[in-house]
Amino acid sequence: AVKNLESNDATKEVVASGKPAVIAVYAPWCQFCQGMEEEFGKFAEQADIDVYKFRGDEEREYVQAELNTESFPTVNVVKADGTVVKYDSEVRTVEAFNKFVEETIGAGVN
Repeated sequence: AVKNLESNDATKEVVASGKPAVIAVYAPWCQFCQGMEEEFGKFAEQADIDVYKFRGDEEREYVQAELNTESFPTVNVVKADGTVVKYDSEVRTVEAFNKFVEETIGAGVN
């Protein structure tokens, strides 16, 4: 399931945890965020890493500086070393998210 991050500090803990994760930065009024919710939920159900969402519209300076966010939704993969990598596609399907996670985290393993 998608876990909700309630604060900037909570997102910092995920980034610093040393474990890969996915963080979606969203705004509740954003139609593209709403449109992605079901697929993102399905992705989280089958992902073998933690999947989070963080409301970014009330923390714009923070999400711009720390979570690559200029617009909503922004999906990031957090690598084990704390690098935050933005998902640049507008294809928001389970398959596309899986592929991005594999490419991003898999690339750091070899």
